Order: sequence, then C-alpha cells, then structure tokens
Amino acid sequence: MILLADVGNSRIKWVSCEQGEFQARGRAAHGEESWAELAARLWAELPRPARVVIVSVAGPKVRAALAAWIRQTWAIEAEFVVSAAAACGIRNSYAQPERMGADRWVAMIAARALLGPETCYVVDCGTAVTIDALAADGRHLGGVIVPGMRLMREALYRETRQIPPEVGDARLFGQSTRDCVWGGALYAVASTIDGITDRMIASYGPGVRLLTGGATAVVLPHLQDKYRLEPDLIFTGLRVIAGEGD
Repeated sequence: MILLADVGNSRIKWVSCEQGEFQARGRAAHGEESWAELAARLWAELPRPARVVIVSVAGPKVRAALAAWIRQTWAIEAEFVVSAAAACGIRNSYAQPERMGADRWVAMIAARALLGPETCYVVDCGTAVTIDALAADGRHLGGVIVPGMRLMREALYRETRQIPPEVGDARLFGQSTRDCVWGGALYAVASTIDGITDRMIASYGPGVRLLTGGATAVVLPHLQDKYRLEPDLIFTGLRVIAGEGD
C-alpha cells in the first residue's frame, strides 16, 4: 500500500493506493493541532505503507514535521514532490522550475496522464485559484494565480471598517452586506475562471477545461462554460509520479 497526501493551505487530504486503485481516504482542516498530532489522528490506524508520497504547499516546517512523524512511526522516508523542468511528459515554463507550486505541477502531470496529447486548461479552485495551460505536446504555456473566495472575503473584512466578518448566503442579488460579500466572492471566482479560460482558448486554441479543488462544489453550478470535473486530479498525479498506474 502507498499513502498519497495533498497538504494544501487549509486542508490535508489523503488516499491509500493499492495496485493502482484508490482505497481508504480522508481529509481534515489543519491549524488547531500540531502536525504530529494531526498525522497521528489521520494515519495511526492505517497499516504500514510501503511508501508515502506527498505534495505540499504548506512550507518547509510542515514537511519536516510530517517527515519526522512518518520516519518515527513507520521507519520510512516520506517522498515530497518538487516541481521540475520536465517529468512525465510535460515541460515546465518557469525559468526556475522548483518555484512553481508543486500542486500545480502534480495536477498537470495528472492532466497529461488522463488526456494524453491534448491541449487542456487545468483549474484548481481552493484557497487560491490556479489556472494553467498545457499544450498537446506537453509544454506548460503558463498560467495565473488569483485569490479564492475565502481570501477575497478576508481581504474585505481586514481592509474595510464597515464590513464585519459574517457568514452570508452567496446571492447574485444580495440584499444585505454579508450576502453581497459572499455573493461577490463566489461570482468573482466563477467569472474569473470562465473569463480567463475563455481568453486562453481564444489566444492559444481549444482544449479540455479540467476542474478540481476543494471549492469546486460551490463554484461549479455558477460556471457558464463546460468543464470536466476531476476531484481526484492531485491524487491521480501523485499515483503517476509514484509509478502506480496511468
């Protein structure tokens, strides 16, 4: 069994993989407990994996803490994915490839594995929204990063005096400040995804729009273009990197 984990800015998600198939899985928000405590809560009851492959955007201290727990508990070394100049049929457009968020790199590897030599636009909708264009020949054409819904709301709460941090309903025609804030963030993200992928397609050419990320369920009903939903995109990429299929 291989353990695959995606450590994001807000949550950690994981799945076990046996003979190329996803098995047990889980997720949890992080920040309220130490990483060792969180790892124990999520993984202590699992059978010892042969390998642990992790993609993380949470920083070096988090990687060190998870690696220490895995080493102490299972006597194996965690494998952390780092963006590279080229791997698994795709080529990075960054002059310093290692500076690309590893989650974006893994998502594009998954897209290539799922679609083969086909142009695609990979949208990951989470704490931040990333949109990356991948050419049919495997070239990363580039991408954009914009704040996600929570970050948009928090910016308003922090930088204005008249908008308190309240939970609202996301409405197109909000009739209270809290609903206007929640609706504004939702429709801003949805319009951004549609608008940027439209511009990319107009500039480069048609392609499949892949959609993944923790906020997908909220955003998807408000998107106007056609998207292929791939909730396990990151795990698919990790499985490919681990050599476990696709």
